[in-house]
Amino acid sequence: MTLRIAWFATARGTSSRKLLNAAQAAIADGRLDAEIVCVVCNRERGQSSNTDAFLDDVERAGIPLIARSSGEWRKSVGGKISDPLQGLAAWRRDYDTYLYERIAGHRPEIAMLAGYMLVVTDVICDNLASLNLHPALPDGPIGTWQQVIQQLIAERAHRSGMVLQRVTTELDRGPTVTWAQYPIQGTDFRPLWEQHGGDAENETPLFQAIRQAGAQREPAFVLQSLHAIAEGIAKIPGPQSSSAGSEITDLVEKELRSQASA
Repeated sequence: MTLRIAWFATARGTSSRKLLNAAQAAIADGRLDAEIVCVVCNRERGQSSNTDAFLDDVERAGIPLIARSSGEWRKSVGGKISDPLQGLAAWRRDYDTYLYERIAGHRPEIAMLAGYMLVVTDVICDNLASLNLHPALPDGPIGTWQQVIQQLIAERAHRSGMVLQRVTTELDRGPTVTWAQYPIQGTDFRPLWEQHGGDAENETPLFQAIRQAGAQREPAFVLQSLHAIAEGIAKIPGPQSSSAGSEITDLVEKELRSQASA
């Protein structure tokens, strides 16, 4: 049965657009049995050129769009900026209620958070199985991708990865659906570690190389994860599950090789 997806993105950078377009291309050519029934964006036109380009792609594809600026919503109600580690501000549940009321009519089976920069509240994750792409191993650092890379460098980690998690109210610690890994040490990285391994705070060439290693795998990882869910190969665990998830590293690397040879 075709998997019905509500796709969430902030589209602050370029990765959100690449992920959505990769999913749409896979659906169009029959590699992914799914339908993106709506796109949710917490930005509106005019906030950045990257967001505008993302919204253009959504409209060209004819996908129903729910775009409401969370920043403008916060200002309109006089709300405070939330710190996810300290608890979300009250306005966030009202904002998610607004979104969910509009999402529900499209009857999605899952929500895919791909570059969505807000932590969703229980209003969404308790009513819709919500999956988040997090750019770290299941037991790896939490936070933004920038914070993850900074911690990897500080720890002189040998590998990193990405995980598709079921979203819960605990930041970046929901049960794992799928995961993949890749090395950040070895021949290609050695000179970068030697030159920049002592600097975990700045966006050095080492920082950029680790980001590139992850970013180039993210579209393949999302596609293979959604395919595994659609085909029943990977199961979406319950919110309180301790599932270790399914490792799909080999499938991701195979997809990358296929793309490189195309």
